[in-house]
Amino acid sequence: MNRITQLSLFENHELGDLEKLNDVLTALPDENLLTALEEERGKGRNDYPVHTMWRAFVASFVFQHRSVASLIRELKRNSQLRELCGFQPHFSRSQKGKYRVQLAPTEAAFSRFLKKLLLHQHLLDEMFTELVTNLYETLDGFGQTLALDGKIIPSYATKPNKKVEYDGRRDTEADFTLKQYTTTTANGEKITKKKTWFGYRLHLIVDANYELPVAYEVTKASEGEPTVAKRLIKHFSTSQAKQCDYLLADRGYDGAPLLSLIESKEIIPIIDIKNQWDKDTLTKQYRDTDLIYTYNGAVSYVDGKGNEIKLAYKGYDKKTDSLRYGFKPQYQDNRLFRIKCEEDRRIFNKVARDSFKFKRIYKKRTSIERVNGRIDRDYLFENHTIRGKKKLNLFVTMTFLIMLAFAKDKISKNHLAHLTAWVA
Repeated sequence: MNRITQLSLFENHELGDLEKLNDVLTALPDENLLTALEEERGKGRNDYPVHTMWRAFVASFVFQHRSVASLIRELKRNSQLRELCGFQPHFSRSQKGKYRVQLAPTEAAFSRFLKKLLLHQHLLDEMFTELVTNLYETLDGFGQTLALDGKIIPSYATKPNKKVEYDGRRDTEADFTLKQYTTTTANGEKITKKKTWFGYRLHLIVDANYELPVAYEVTKASEGEPTVAKRLIKHFSTSQAKQCDYLLADRGYDGAPLLSLIESKEIIPIIDIKNQWDKDTLTKQYRDTDLIYTYNGAVSYVDGKGNEIKLAYKGYDKKTDSLRYGFKPQYQDNRLFRIKCEEDRRIFNKVARDSFKFKRIYKKRTSIERVNGRIDRDYLFENHTIRGKKKLNLFVTMTFLIMLAFAKDKISKNHLAHLTAWVA
């Protein structure tokens, strides 16, 4: 029988996950958190020091464990992981007086640590802010194009509990929301489907080029996306707003108040538009001119014979806050028309809605859908066991901390390609 020698932690490239864990732990700015937890522990029992429990908790995300029980099994069989976390074997005495070697913490020990961690969410939030700030300072063009979206995260509970007192075992904070989907069949028939969710909503802003989080908030599922989006944007620092050129979102965020707030930060909204016109209204005349336009910003010229000639977008005029339009070359007409954005800022965006530029920028909105996919797939939120808003918020924060810490480590090594691709 072949004998397998003890593996080295860093010399063997097969141990990629352990190296990733070490990289994440090195990049996390967790000094203040560990200091607070140490002070809180005081001079009590120290079978499992704070830093070892914290490292193991981080490992549960890097190693993609769905439960504490799964993490404990990994710790018991993986001596190198125990060494990296800092766990030392010790004897424990059972109620019957028997002694046994304890290689890893119990589920009860992890449960107590998690309760303490929940009390320090503000320190985790500070870690997130510090990591995001680091990206603004070290990553070229970070924050120039942002994407915004909301994501439903169902609760592990399936419905409200009659007992409203929180005890860690039931979900007393989640609520219901209804999502409506419209699809078109091969025959052109539109079918509307409705689905009810019980749980929470993650409101997220990411960098559309690097696909890394910039801001987020966890709310009940019923809280509207535009409402929370306004809160997130109001909290942009001056430097963040100055760095951002475009903010992308789907038509669920279309609305004058949100657009006005975004533009007040001197950011151009690239947001899909809802058709709020009567079904019989196809075009409207622009003031007392020969120009007409559609709900989604396509502008045409009506000649003396009543023919509609679609005009080409010629750019934004900052001095007059207007969009410029002209005839296509085949018409050999050099006239230039201006449409004031104040006519309807939902329709007349600073980047014209029917322009190639708008479509090119808007395509980057798919970046946030990929981030949402990673949250579900790589961080296991599509099949989690979390109840309660505080605990869900903690796990979402940890997800982004690890995502950002791994990106920070790769940047420090000048590995700028695929900053978010870390899961084996």
